[in-house]
Amino acid sequence: MSVRFELGAVARTEWDALTGPNFYSSANWLDFCAVEHGAAVDAVVAAGDGTAAEVAIPLFRGADLAGSPYDWNAQLASRNLPTLPAGGLLAGPREGYQTHLLRATPRPAPGAVTNLLTDLRARAGQAPCVAMFLNTEDVRLFHAAGVPAPAVLLECDAWLPVPAGGFDTWFAALSQKRRGSVRKEMAAFTAAGYRIHHLPLRECSTLIAPLAVRTEAKYGYEAETAEDLASFRNHEHCLGDAAMVALCTLDDSPVGFCLYYVWGDTVFLRWAGFDYSRLRNAYEYFNLLYYEQLRWAAERNIRWIHAGIKAMKAKVLRGAIIRPLWLLDLTATSPLRGAAQAVHDHNAAFLDKLLADSALASGIADREEWA
Repeated sequence: MSVRFELGAVARTEWDALTGPNFYSSANWLDFCAVEHGAAVDAVVAAGDGTAAEVAIPLFRGADLAGSPYDWNAQLASRNLPTLPAGGLLAGPREGYQTHLLRATPRPAPGAVTNLLTDLRARAGQAPCVAMFLNTEDVRLFHAAGVPAPAVLLECDAWLPVPAGGFDTWFAALSQKRRGSVRKEMAAFTAAGYRIHHLPLRECSTLIAPLAVRTEAKYGYEAETAEDLASFRNHEHCLGDAAMVALCTLDDSPVGFCLYYVWGDTVFLRWAGFDYSRLRNAYEYFNLLYYEQLRWAAERNIRWIHAGIKAMKAKVLRGAIIRPLWLLDLTATSPLRGAAQAVHDHNAAFLDKLLADSALASGIADREEWA
């Protein structure tokens, strides 16, 4: 199995220095995306007035996006927005729902982003070049560099802060009602007799692949055990022992798992699965993915748990903050230029729906991010 992330003149250590806290742009994760999807990845790097690399972004070509959340035309059509010409390049990782404009300094020279954008457009030619799941700050940098298309709000992104005082401090910050619920959920889990072990993925891939299949089936995706096991092997091959699993057992038999990565001061939750026929209605999901991870992270001075998209209310009720993720067509001739009002109306309706739910609204830490 070959790794296909070609960095050109950029050393992998230099690339990961540019990556900073953004795990889903790291060299090893891009290796995984390339191998998993049979795609080629370029490293697009630019400088401002000098010669040192100031900004960068990965660029995927040849990946099959159809039917995935990265299928930008399906995303646009579902929002009744203009679609883009066929083909094109994906700016950012192929998996992870996180795209970042990587930078050597917090404030890159204005010309650096412009130069990067020029390079991206040259590589795309007449085809679209689209960034998916981009954060607000980077949308603004691209707009300042000359991107005319409005950004389309795609998803909420959940981040659970791990306080310096650890689990007890997190628990004390919850409302009285929520503390009662969490206490009940943890007690039920303990009484059920579950145990949680943290170990490298390579030690349990074959055990957890059937659990992954059962969870996918629950949500309408039919996968084979061999298919998920092959994906786990790709994680192992590209990321080694950085691929970690919180394994939930009952009577020494696996009944649930959470695949995760630690990068910098953050735990990135990646994949979860359960054997629903053996669960005991003891809030297994919340105990495995939140309460256990909070304890584990706090013991290691980790400050954040990235919980990703979907099931947003459950995450906010447990202390997560939510941030917006955007689709941005980087091309100069985007059909979205003429649909600014429709995009604005969609974005406003998305935010209004969040604000109408007091629980979700409490998770919005910065309203300016959503503007």
